[in-house]
Amino acid sequence: MRKQVSTTDNASVGTLARGLDVLELFGQNGPELSQKQISEELSLPMPTVHRLTALLTERGWLDRDAATRRLRLGTQMARLVPAMLSGMRLPQLARPHLAQLASDLQETVNIAILEGAEIVYLLSEPGNRLLTSQVVVGSRLPAHCTALGKCLLSGLPDEAARAVLGPEPYERRTANTLTTWSALAADLAATREAGVAISEEELEVGLVSIAAPARWIDGPGTAAINVSLPASRATAAFREQLIAALLQAAAAIDAEMVPGSQR
Repeated sequence: MRKQVSTTDNASVGTLARGLDVLELFGQNGPELSQKQISEELSLPMPTVHRLTALLTERGWLDRDAATRRLRLGTQMARLVPAMLSGMRLPQLARPHLAQLASDLQETVNIAILEGAEIVYLLSEPGNRLLTSQVVVGSRLPAHCTALGKCLLSGLPDEAARAVLGPEPYERRTANTLTTWSALAADLAATREAGVAISEEELEVGLVSIAAPARWIDGPGTAAINVSLPASRATAAFREQLIAALLQAAAAIDAEMVPGSQR
């Protein structure tokens, strides 16, 4: 005999579905949203949006900016990242390649994916140097001023990349940060031509990063691996070595994701 579903159960399922719809909007529409935007995108009345976002904020799934009152994903999302990554194939396959690359180059090597206008780090292997960058798995950075982000954005059509980034000007991190679409679009075109993306102190003064695309669960180029190092070590000769090593590692990861694949 089939169990009868109560009205309370139906209401709870409906609330859960609407809450998930709210969270999914941040992956589609950008890192920050207002309650009005959520209401319009989901065709929900404002009182419903207020109740949903209040609950999600209370439970840590959303966070509200005290100044702008806009909402963004909360720290509870980050706590799930280690469990999520443990069930994904890419970090397991990529780890030995990144570890070998970090050992060979003695520089920090990372792998990341694009989530909205930000990159999310899936894996990081530190270099064996005193002066090296440190990355926490699950942490996020703006895509427009990182080599990983520009590499991932270059894999999208220009219209899609621009929509993902949202309105200009983009956040300025240093004097080298590209804050307009016209400047970034030219950089993305150069990235496609070269096959690698370079961040020349665009995220942080003194930090250079070079990234190459890699295959992930959504297909070729939906992940990227990078080497981050102080600008003082990023000589022309060493950059050539870095680029060759990155492309080789990316090809090895691609081949393991899809046996027999070739870049």
